[in-house]
Amino acid sequence: MLRRVPSNLADHVEIILTRNPEFRSGSGFQSSLLAMILLVALAAVISGCAGTAKGRDTSVYSNLETGKVSERPTSEASAMVIIRYPALIHTNAENLYVSSFTINAIGGEVPYGVHGNRQTSRVAQSIIEKSSYYAMSLYNELKKTLPENSVLLSPHIVDWNKERGLYSRPILGSEQVPSVLTIDFNIYSFPDVNDLMDSPPVTFGDLVTPMILVKSSRWIQPSLGGLLISSPPLVSSAWRQVHSEARQSFKSRLDGLPQATQSSLGFVAFLRERDEPNLPLPLKTGTEANRQVVAVEQYALEKIRMNGEVVANLPEDYSTDPFVLSFVRGASTRIVEILNSVDHEKATFFAMQAALERFDPELARVFFVRSSDESVRARLALAQALVGAEREFLAAQSDSIHDGTFSGSYGAKMRKIIAAEYRMLEERRQLARKQNLTTAVAVVALAGSVYGAVASAAGGAAAVATSAALLGGSGWALHKTLETKTESREVNRYFLARMAPAFDRQMSVQMEWLESKEVITARGFAEFRNKTLSLYQSRVRSMQVSADERCLFMHPEFGREGRWFGVCESGLASGRGYGIIMNARGDTVEFIGEADKGFAAGSGGMIIQRNGQLGATYFEGSFKQSLPDGVVRVENAGQQPRLRQYQAGVDVGRGNANRLQNLDFAFNSGLEDPVMP
Repeated sequence: MLRRVPSNLADHVEIILTRNPEFRSGSGFQSSLLAMILLVALAAVISGCAGTAKGRDTSVYSNLETGKVSERPTSEASAMVIIRYPALIHTNAENLYVSSFTINAIGGEVPYGVHGNRQTSRVAQSIIEKSSYYAMSLYNELKKTLPENSVLLSPHIVDWNKERGLYSRPILGSEQVPSVLTIDFNIYSFPDVNDLMDSPPVTFGDLVTPMILVKSSRWIQPSLGGLLISSPPLVSSAWRQVHSEARQSFKSRLDGLPQATQSSLGFVAFLRERDEPNLPLPLKTGTEANRQVVAVEQYALEKIRMNGEVVANLPEDYSTDPFVLSFVRGASTRIVEILNSVDHEKATFFAMQAALERFDPELARVFFVRSSDESVRARLALAQALVGAEREFLAAQSDSIHDGTFSGSYGAKMRKIIAAEYRMLEERRQLARKQNLTTAVAVVALAGSVYGAVASAAGGAAAVATSAALLGGSGWALHKTLETKTESREVNRYFLARMAPAFDRQMSVQMEWLESKEVITARGFAEFRNKTLSLYQSRVRSMQVSADERCLFMHPEFGREGRWFGVCESGLASGRGYGIIMNARGDTVEFIGEADKGFAAGSGGMIIQRNGQLGATYFEGSFKQSLPDGVVRVENAGQQPRLRQYQAGVDVGRGNANRLQNLDFAFNSGLEDPVMP
């Protein structure tokens, strides 16, 4: 990227080149001399820019007081948090991933000549490698706070095909377990290595730029599809992704097809887009003053500077994690605050239904009825016990991945790389105090033009070695660090070698079902699931309750094309269940609660999404003829939820909170445990 050169220095450079045309030819001794001159200029630029390589000492979350998760009851079948992160990249996707990373640069424009640069490819690869490493800090900190086996890891592989383009998919089965929250985590670095010491975000040495996206069920924040927290660059692509997945889910249910949508990582969804506009979605900070506003909480893109002394000592002692001190502890506290504020049953209800559908479609249909019949509850208790056993098995796999990534060869390799990068940054920072900043910045155009040759080719390496004495060691540091980064490309081999045993290691899980206990032992999750399904089929018994596969649900503004999953009489929705409608324009209605004669009637919750409209409208309370009727809680994006009084769908004034009928997602709440069959 060319920067403006002060006229006096630019004139001197032009005079030298004009009076010595052989320098332009690039031949012989003069060419080598010019290379060394430019290397000196490069060192000056690097040193001069070093003053901007500082970053914040702490994250915006660091001032939060550490809290404990509330004692509210949670399902034994559900996780509290699943941490998703990029861990591998398929050979099919490598070129597209690197080019997409360059085109969608965050923090500034990237010159076209940088797009295919070897160093840019290494930076793109480092995001995969370092995300895997730093994700372990978040995992470990949340594990200390949350209940046992409630935090799962879901490493993703970045892939490509003609239908989906660039996307990511989970390597483990963790995302098949219901979870209250899902966290997409990755670190970020600006693609152009020439700007390493400048203001754009970077993860290098003691500097780290984390990116997060926190989601829950769309019923937790219906108007925004369940998006809770996002780094601002990711929020528009995340909204488009959850909106698209919701529509696919609608169509699948209307057509009676299984729910098969897989969600890419937020960062990969962002890279996949080309020239998509930033949407005017409502954003807010995490302060108490606006906590109640229905908006996506933004976690600003921060370049955080970790404790240098701790970073320098990482290869010898990693008992103190500098990333925890600077970011993770505060972020974990914010996650716990969210867990304490949301309804866990509501957050996991639909994910649990999808989990049941994998091995018992009949129970999955009846699940929406939330029947108190003993035969239903007995089958559900067994099914949830099996899902809980899967959660424990996957938690053991997550522990293995953490131990290997953080304590094994992969972690040792990464800590050496991080410490080497830090030492190089410190050399540059010290030189910056001795150099003239104006002069250094003035020659950045020349320095940038030769950076690739210096850093990559064999001749360039020799040139760096030759100029080391002239540069007071900074050239050697540059060469050694790039050499270390090249070595980091081999880290994936360690990652695979470390990850494979985590999949294949034999593990045992004790499953408790009412008064019965079963120990399931398997080598790998596929074998474990086969055994749980066999156990389920051997113990399951018939249910006395059924739900028709085809039942009509209606809305006066959307017609008669809806479908109902629940209690049905004469082909019409009657009783508890779940209904959906999509009209010809693509507008959708989603309702869960009580129905009568095909219409929503009684207490429930309804999400209305107009095609092409940002955000949905959510109603919770009393309904009649599928319209709000009585006291209703109304939620719109960008506003605080409000209580209103409705008559036949018309807002007639403020509602009385004492008369609000809240939507209860608890299954068989308040009933005795089912009898052992």
